Amino acid sequence: MSYDFDWSVLWRYRGALASGFAVTLALSLIGLAGALALGLSAGTAGIRGGKAARSIAGTYVEIARNVPLLVHMYFWYLGLTALRLPAFWCGVLALAIYSGAYVAEIVRAGIQSVPAGQTAAALASGLSPRQTLIHIVYPQALRIVAPSLAGLLSQLIKDSSLASVISVGELTFAAGAIEGETFRTFEAYIGVTALYLVTVTAITQVTLRTLRGRAVDPAMGY
Repeated sequence: MSYDFDWSVLWRYRGALASGFAVTLALSLIGLAGALALGLSAGTAGIRGGKAARSIAGTYVEIARNVPLLVHMYFWYLGLTALRLPAFWCGVLALAIYSGAYVAEIVRAGIQSVPAGQTAAALASGLSPRQTLIHIVYPQALRIVAPSLAGLLSQLIKDSSLASVISVGELTFAAGAIEGETFRTFEAYIGVTALYLVTVTAITQVTLRTLRGRAVDPAMGY
């Protein structure tokens, strides 16, 4: 059995692919922003907060990361239909809440890796606990966890493909639509695979270099 590839289908549907690509980037970047906000708060509270804060942070992390992402998607899209949230924002919430739990653990590990003497010295020099976190602890922790955060971003971009199940018009959804209209399954999904590969590789490298560039050692003149 032979199969004649027709790669021109990708050019004919370039508009759909470009639109799906733009939605994928928007979904991933907004979801990442939410995940970083949630994760930074939960990770810091889990190690520096009071008993109640640590308990809340721990409960959030355990619930969010132990529930499959697909269930998160359906929960916001179908389980809470009374909220009337657009599918796109349901996807963003699911990605942010799910990935935020992993960011929290990465942040917690990063903070723990900073020597306690750094914090003690900063407090002794007159910095407040908040200033110590921002100017001493976070910069060092960020440099340490930069590879993990870059890996998380790449995973989040790939996870965004699950938003297609709730009718978000991202890249995988676009590939399915092209396949449905043209029956060119291989061409549609191979093309989308190539886009994911190039995008994830490029964004991961840029993110890694950016995070490492911003995380300056305080001892070197932060």
